[in-house]
Parts: sequence; C-alpha cells; structure tokens
Amino acid sequence: MDQIFNFLFGTREGVAVLFFSGLVIFGIAAAVLEKRTSKIYVDRGPKKDDEDSWF
Repeated sequence: MDQIFNFLFGTREGVAVLFFSGLVIFGIAAAVLEKRTSKIYVDRGPKKDDEDSWF
C-alpha cells in the first residue's frame, strides 16, 4: 500500500494518473447528472410569439 501512495503522490507519472483519472471520473459524473437533469426539465420547444421574455 505504501508503494502505491509513493507512486501516486511522489512521482510525476503518479500525479498524471491522478489528474487524468479525476478528469474521467468528473466527466462520467457530469454525463450522469446531465442525463438526470434532462429527464427532470423537459425541453418545451421554442417560445411562442406572445410569451414575454427577460431578454
């Protein structure tokens, strides 16, 4: 176990592994949350002309 920690936090290659694995985990979590959000908030299509908008 000590060798794993020394590799991950003591070498450049280990820090690169931590960085890229963090990016992959973050990407997977973002994709899962985006999928859940799109199910909750359904796209209603373009607004009609008579609807007021803030912009």
